[in-house]
Amino acid sequence: MKTWALARFTLRETIRSRTMIIGLVISLLYLALVPMLSSPSSSTVVVGELQMKADAGRDFLNFALGGLNFIGMTMAILTTLGAIYTEIERGTIYTLVTKPVHRWQIVAGKWAGHALLMGSYVLVMGFALWLSVLVGSGTVVWEFFPSIGLICLNVITMVTITLMFSTFAPVIANAIFVFIIFIFSSNLRIINAISEASENFFIDAIAAVFRLLLPVSEVSSLASGFLESSSSRVVTGEAEVFAPRGWSFIYEIAYIGALVLIAALIFRKKDLR
Repeated sequence: MKTWALARFTLRETIRSRTMIIGLVISLLYLALVPMLSSPSSSTVVVGELQMKADAGRDFLNFALGGLNFIGMTMAILTTLGAIYTEIERGTIYTLVTKPVHRWQIVAGKWAGHALLMGSYVLVMGFALWLSVLVGSGTVVWEFFPSIGLICLNVITMVTITLMFSTFAPVIANAIFVFIIFIFSSNLRIINAISEASENFFIDAIAAVFRLLLPVSEVSSLASGFLESSSSRVVTGEAEVFAPRGWSFIYEIAYIGALVLIAALIFRKKDLR
């Protein structure tokens, strides 16, 4: 109950933050502009056979969810940067630690609040995109639902990474750490391609380690695979350097749990004096 109370308080505070308000404005602009940003082949307004409409709907959602994945993870970082360290600096954390509440409950409550907010944000935005395809072309893209679930998982992963760093790092240092991780995770496909081309054991090992340390990129590829239409498969061809493994999302769930546990252990041992 204490953890849930902290989660609700965190949820309310973050919703009222300036970062979240700006993010929502950007999100609404994205929803308005994404049909114009997408390529003609991914337009939802297609006249022709049912298969063409279904492929166009999947292509559009694949493109749109890629942008949503980026926006969602960026917002997850910006809204979580000072989740714990800022409260330590301001001294507001003492109102919690002096009460009959365990430190792990503070971390769990903060994490749950941010994860619920950003997860809900991604689901609502994704559902709006899905509805635009349904209304625009009359196509029901069922493959959307596992894809949006994986995008939601990615965003929660970025919340978790940022929260863990906030247990010991100031906001600016946290931002540097997390955005470096974000850049690396966004370019794992390139790192993996270098590994495949070099056929060097050392480079292969580095690529494998990065793939385990940063599961976001692989899960993004898995989400994209659900929405890949038959026409896009012909364009991309058979060879796929960064083929996602089916169990990668299970690993990411375990990864999130491990990071929350690490964050709780760090905060438990932190001297707040």
